[in-house]
Amino acid sequence: MDLHRTTGKADWEETAPGDRNVFQRTAAATHGIVSPANIITVVGLGIVIYGLVLLLQNHYWLGLILVAAGRLLDIADGVVAQATHTKSPLGEMFDATADKTGTLLTIITLILAGITYWWVVVALVLPQVIIPIVILYRRHRGIRVHPTWQGKFSMAAAWIGIVGLLVMKALDSSGLLGVGVYGLIGLSLLLGLYALGQYSTGRN
Repeated sequence: MDLHRTTGKADWEETAPGDRNVFQRTAAATHGIVSPANIITVVGLGIVIYGLVLLLQNHYWLGLILVAAGRLLDIADGVVAQATHTKSPLGEMFDATADKTGTLLTIITLILAGITYWWVVVALVLPQVIIPIVILYRRHRGIRVHPTWQGKFSMAAAWIGIVGLLVMKALDSSGLLGVGVYGLIGLSLLLGLYALGQYSTGRN
C-alpha cells in the first residue's frame, strides 16, 4: 500500500469515463467527496468519538473497544481506496485530517478523565500538533506534502500507547505493561520528530 499517496490527480481522472467502475463514477460525480474510503473515515472517526464519550462516563472497557475499532477503520480506508481505485488528493487530506482530529480528541479525553501524566500528553501531542501546521504552511506555498512511513509509524505507536494507557486505567494497574506503554509513547515521539524533519525539508 502506498500510504494513500496520490500523483496529484484522482485515480478516476486517469481513467477513461467509460472504463470507470461504480465507485469511481460516484466519486467523480461528487468531486471526490463520496467515496468508499471517505465513508469509512467518517464512520471510524464517529466510532472513536462515541468511544471517548463512554470513557468520560467511566465505561473504560466499552470505550476502549470502540476507540480501537474506530482506529482500525483508519487503516482500512487506505486499503479500500487502493482496492476501489478511488485515491485522490481530497481523500488524502481528508484521511490525514480525521487521523489528527481523532488523536487530539483522544488526548484531550485522556486529560479530562485524568488517565495519564502531563508529560505523556506532551509527548503524544507535540508531533501531532506541529506536523499539520508544517503541512498546511507548505501546501499554502504550493508544495505537495505526502504521508511518510515514519509519520504513520509514529501515529501507530502513539495509538498503541494510548490503548495501553486505557487498559492500565481499566485494570487499575501498570507494572511491566506500563514500561511497554511508556516506551511506545517515547518511540512515537522520536518517530514523530523525525517525520517532522522530513515534512519540513520536503524529503517525503
